[in-house]
Amino acid sequence: MLEASLSAWLAEGRFTAVELLAIGFVAVVGGGVLVQAGRVARMHELVIWRRLLPLALALLGVATSLLRAEDVVLVAALIALPCYVASVLFAQAEIHREDDEALRG
Repeated sequence: MLEASLSAWLAEGRFTAVELLAIGFVAVVGGGVLVQAGRVARMHELVIWRRLLPLALALLGVATSLLRAEDVVLVAALIALPCYVASVLFAQAEIHREDDEALRG
């Protein structure tokens, strides 16, 4: 049902330039979050929960964002963005910690 409505929108050309820009922005930012989380997940010297925490938060953010398709907008709005922000903060902290250890030798 969702595919039918999306294909109908695409066929009618209802997307405006702003909507397409927003979709592209969300795709790039979401991809960046997942890339950072994936980089931390490959740091094998970390304890397993510290490796997987950014990835789990990013995937939780994606899952709650998908709730918007089911018209559960309030839950998606309250949970998705904080999950993305926490994922980026945890990933950046681990990446910076690894870089600092590499500089110290």
